[in-house]
Amino acid sequence: MPMSQRPRRLRLLPKMREALAEVRLHPAQFIAPLFVRLGENLRNPIASMPGVYQFSPDTALVELRRLEKLGVGGFMLFGVTEGVKKDALGSHAHDPKNAVCETLMRAKEAGVKMLAMTDLCYCEYTNHGHCGPLTAGPGVSTVDNDLTIQRLGTQAIVHARAGAEVVAPSGMMDGGVESIRAALDAEGKEQVAILAYAVKYASSFYGPFRDAAESPPQFGDRKSYQMDFRRGEREAIAEALADVEQGADMVMVKPGGPYVDILRGVTDAVDVPTAVYQVSGEYAMVKAAAERGWIDERGVVLETMTAFRRAGASLVVTYYAGDICAWLTDAE
Repeated sequence: MPMSQRPRRLRLLPKMREALAEVRLHPAQFIAPLFVRLGENLRNPIASMPGVYQFSPDTALVELRRLEKLGVGGFMLFGVTEGVKKDALGSHAHDPKNAVCETLMRAKEAGVKMLAMTDLCYCEYTNHGHCGPLTAGPGVSTVDNDLTIQRLGTQAIVHARAGAEVVAPSGMMDGGVESIRAALDAEGKEQVAILAYAVKYASSFYGPFRDAAESPPQFGDRKSYQMDFRRGEREAIAEALADVEQGADMVMVKPGGPYVDILRGVTDAVDVPTAVYQVSGEYAMVKAAAERGWIDERGVVLETMTAFRRAGASLVVTYYAGDICAWLTDAE
């Protein structure tokens, strides 16, 4: 490089670096996941996810108000179900008085204005821990795809009636988005958007989530329906395009950090917004290293979020949502 070209000139001064920043973070871009369960005055810490809790609907409302004050753009609810209420079909997911619906209704009644999102799946509600009713008969037991997508439409309606503005099917069921869109439209809920977990890998990064949601598979794994991380970008793009064709308003890539290449490829291929989920294992690793003083937690998190945005994500689902928004406010 000739010495007449000195790229460092544009890095020397903080005001120059700030003026030339191409990727910026804003609180509205972040979605906070919340684990909710029935009860009163519950705020159960999750050992594998420091700073994350299971909330009852009343304490969840307190947390939502805190997050809204920080400027967090939205929240996504995950239901935690008592063992006695679980069955092979995940029937409690359709109960309009379950924890997700109760929390949604309280948030709406209290005037919480954050974007209200809900996870659509059955792993938290089935007694076997898989993402829908299982196939019967001889052969490999897996989730019954077609029965599950019928039931997902019902779950979506229950959430929409309670106040969900976005439903997010996460089970990787073929045809799930189409079934949900048809059910919502037939119910007169055309305004409810679908954020499809279009590209979700069978990942080892989900361990702490299964503690938080109390939803580990009771046998086997989820590799027969979640994606194989050894496959390339073409399959991911095909999955995302299929969900868009079926009516998805947004698509998600999950996990985040190990899949920014996939996120970039999907973002370039679809004509709807993309989201990314920084999952429980990613969060727990940063927390563990930060607690030992091995990394600068704030610096690592903001750098990671910037990478997600640089790779094309319009929204980031992260357990750090509240912290990020507080840090961004401090920086102003």
